[in-house]
Amino acid sequence: MALSTTVRVALVSAAVAAGAYLVFSDSGEGVLEYLYVEQVTAQPDHFAGREIKVHGVVVPGTVKQRKDAAGDYRFVIEHAGQTLNVHFANMVPDTFAEGGEVVLTGKLNAAGDTLESDEMTAKCPSKYEEKQDALGGAKPAQS
Repeated sequence: MALSTTVRVALVSAAVAAGAYLVFSDSGEGVLEYLYVEQVTAQPDHFAGREIKVHGVVVPGTVKQRKDAAGDYRFVIEHAGQTLNVHFANMVPDTFAEGGEVVLTGKLNAAGDTLESDEMTAKCPSKYEEKQDALGGAKPAQS
């Protein structure tokens, strides 16, 4: 059974309208901004209270853990000369290390000076990265 021209036009119009709605509507959910420390510290009022992802390097000597609470860490991350305090309320991944790169998901506090986070991705240390041999092929890292 063939569809009439009117029905086809109506279906195509509905599909276009639905697509336009999805493209132009801003639900505010599901998409987090991926930022570097200096972007957050440049506009703390803009990001305060919003859930964001922040990329930085853990500043050596700043990691503190509460002895009476598993998964309660405070440390500082840095990028491009700017620093941001972090309160991390979860267990850190095995690859977490001072001087290592991390991406944290959390909310910037109202004062705009501390990221309250409970989700972290830590970059693997370079000793696990493949090294290139003289011919350009990968070879296992030496211990």
